[in-house]
Amino acid sequence: MSQYPFNKGDQVEVTRPGHSSTGPYYPATVLRPVFKDKAHMLVQHQTLTTPNADGSKPLTEIVELRNARPMPPKELYHFFKVGDDVDAFRDKGWSRGTVRDILENSKYLVAFQGQEFQCQQFNLRLHREWEDDSWVPHFQEEKTSPVKSRKLVLKLKCSKRTSGASFENGTVVEVSSDDEGYKGAWYTAKIIDHIGSDKFLVEYEHLVTDDGTELLREETYASYIRPCPPRLPPVAQFKVLQKVDALYNDGWWEGTISKVLSGSKYVVYFSSTSEELEFKHSNLRPHQDWINGRWIHGYMVNKYGYDHKEFVDKRK
Repeated sequence: MSQYPFNKGDQVEVTRPGHSSTGPYYPATVLRPVFKDKAHMLVQHQTLTTPNADGSKPLTEIVELRNARPMPPKELYHFFKVGDDVDAFRDKGWSRGTVRDILENSKYLVAFQGQEFQCQQFNLRLHREWEDDSWVPHFQEEKTSPVKSRKLVLKLKCSKRTSGASFENGTVVEVSSDDEGYKGAWYTAKIIDHIGSDKFLVEYEHLVTDDGTELLREETYASYIRPCPPRLPPVAQFKVLQKVDALYNDGWWEGTISKVLSGSKYVVYFSSTSEELEFKHSNLRPHQDWINGRWIHGYMVNKYGYDHKEFVDKRK
């Protein structure tokens, strides 16, 4: 690993001598270089603490530059596959492992040094090496949060007039994104405040800030917000080619049933990612679209458009 000119305040990851490939890598902040020694620097750890009585004081230590690297950028929110080379956050650091199985409720089975353990999706990332001042494999696109604010305004046509969507503070809604890697997903959130005529501050129900200490709040335009879908009568069994929403990684993803399995399980195809995943019946719901201020059920759509006998919910 080549030496990197770190500056005060830089966010880095630090490992122990001889563990550069496997980790664990611990997140830290650069405090200052070590005077008269260009091969070392002083850092303050973000997850490790000093062994005092209450363990609340962050650990500060001198580390070699060759055992530190920049903190990787946030990457696209995506699905992991069996066999993926990943880093898993456990025991306060990132350690290298391999995805062995895809479990329910956004969990994965990861193998690490001859052992297997379950890991939540948000505690996984693709493994990369820092070589010659760049990441290998390189990042195709960098993101700073699961859902970003957008600059598109879409007027909804309601009651024969055009108006912007309106929600009261405290209303529970669903928020979408058209960013690459997030298309077709809806996340439950609450309206916190109005910002102008077509923009809102929302607080997500499950998405959290980067440090995991509080629920994520963001500004987003009305065109990316819709009411929560109405409850439909229970579905005894979904059918092949039926459009559904699948609960995955804290959001509802639009997909299509591609196979019906035994034990009330299904294989769902997601056109947004060209992937198929298995789901329990309880983690699926019939797909509905919010169009022109009303709910239209996916199973009532034919190749010519919307059937005149369709059931619609005009609730806002």
